[in-house]
Amino acid sequence: MSILIIGGGDIGSILAERLAAENKDVVVVEAGEQRVRDLRERMDVKVIQGSGSSPSVLRNAGLDEAEMLVAVTDSDEVNLISCVVASKEGVVPTKIARVRDPDLAEAISRILGEDELDLSINPEEEAAHAVIKILRVAGAVSVHEFADGKVQVVAFSLDQPCEAEGLVLAELKRQPELNVNIVAISRGGKLLIPGGRTTLERGDLIYAAGRPENLNAFAAFLGKGGAQARRIVVSGGGNVAYYLARRLEPEEVSIKIIEPNTDRCKFLVERLNRSVVIQGHGTDPGLLAEENVGNADAFLGLTRDEEDNILAALLAKRAGASKVVAMVNKLSYVSLVSAIGVDAVVSPSLAAVSTILHFIRKGKVVSVTTVGEEAAEALEVVALETSELVDKPLREIDFDDAIVGAIVRGEEVIIPGGDDVIEVGDHVIIFALRSAIAKLERQMMVKVQYF
Repeated sequence: MSILIIGGGDIGSILAERLAAENKDVVVVEAGEQRVRDLRERMDVKVIQGSGSSPSVLRNAGLDEAEMLVAVTDSDEVNLISCVVASKEGVVPTKIARVRDPDLAEAISRILGEDELDLSINPEEEAAHAVIKILRVAGAVSVHEFADGKVQVVAFSLDQPCEAEGLVLAELKRQPELNVNIVAISRGGKLLIPGGRTTLERGDLIYAAGRPENLNAFAAFLGKGGAQARRIVVSGGGNVAYYLARRLEPEEVSIKIIEPNTDRCKFLVERLNRSVVIQGHGTDPGLLAEENVGNADAFLGLTRDEEDNILAALLAKRAGASKVVAMVNKLSYVSLVSAIGVDAVVSPSLAAVSTILHFIRKGKVVSVTTVGEEAAEALEVVALETSELVDKPLREIDFDDAIVGAIVRGEEVIIPGGDDVIEVGDHVIIFALRSAIAKLERQMMVKVQYF
C-alpha cells in the first residue's frame, strides 16, 4: 500500500515511522529543511522537500501511485489544498486532512463537497474526548472505548499497597465480581502480554479490558477511589480546553480556564456559557493558590507547551488537586511523566494516528487505538466467515504478542478464557504489540481489501 504523508511533524513522523516498520510504502512531503534532515536520519522512508499544496511536488512524490494521502501539516489550508490537488491531479482513493480550526472543520463539507475528503481529523477535539473519559474512571491513566462503549480498555497504575499486589493473574478469574482481562502490563519501560502465571508488581501500569462497571470494581481492587470530577481547573485556553468545556458544560461541571492571551480569553468568554475564564499563567503558584486549585477534583495542563503542562500539573498536585493530567506530544515523555507524579497524559498526535490507522488496517476493522510509546494497538474487529479467528477455541489460535480482551456478541459482553470461541459477526477487541500486527491482519483478512 502506497501512502503519501504531507507534513513531517508530530503526527506525520509518528505515522510514517510506524507504517515503515510494517513495510508499508511511505513517502513524506515536508517543507522545512531541518525537519527533512531529521526525518531522513531517523527513519527509512522517502522524504521529499517541498510544499504539499504544490501539484508538481505531489507528482514528484508519487501522487499517481498513491492509494492514500494523509495531510497533517500545521496549516489547515495546506492540508485541504493538498487533498483538492490529489482529487484533481490524480486518482487517490482515500484522502485525509488534519483540520484544527473549529469553524473551518464545521464548514468543510460546504466548502469542498463530499468527494474531496474522506476524513477530517481534529486532534485537539479527540484529545478533549480522551480527557473526559479519563476523568470519568477512578484512577484511570488512559481509557479507550470499544463497541459503542460496551467495552473499555483502561490503564491503571499499581502505585500503592493493595490486595492486587503480588496477585497471580490466574487467580483473578476466581473473583467473578471483577470479570476483567489483563491484556498488557508496562513494566520497566517494556510492554508485555501477560499469561496466567504473570504476577502483578508494584510500579506496573496495568491495561485491563472489561465492562465499565467491572472496571470500576477493578479500580477499587487496586485501591483507586473517588467520584467523577465535578470541579475542574484547566491551564491553557486552546482548542482542547474549548472542546472540553463545550462538552462538559451541559453536565453542570464547574470549569475554570486559565489563559494568558487576552484575545483568546475574549474568544472563550464569547463561545462558552458557564465556564469561568481567568487571564493568567497556569504555572503561577500564586494564581493557583488564589483559585483554590488544592480543592479541585482535577487539574488539566492543556497548553501547547508540554513542559509548562507538566510543571503546572505538578504544582497543582503539590497544592492538593485530586487528579492531574498533562497534555504531551513527545512519546518519550509518556512514561516519564507518570513516573514523576502526573496521574495521566493525553496526546493529540497519538489520537490522530489512531484515527488514521483505522483507514489502513486490513480486515473488517471498526476502530484502532494506539497505546503508549510502545506502539501497541487495541483493535475492534468484526469476525468474518473466512477469518482464521472463528469457530475454534481461543487456546488453539496462534497469537504471537496479541491477546483477545473481550468479545461482544449482540448486547452480550464476554470476557473470554481459552475455551471460548469467536463466532461470525462477533466484535472482537484485541490488544497487540506492533510485532504482531502484520500476522494479525492476515488472520483477520478475507481478501486483499482496505476498509
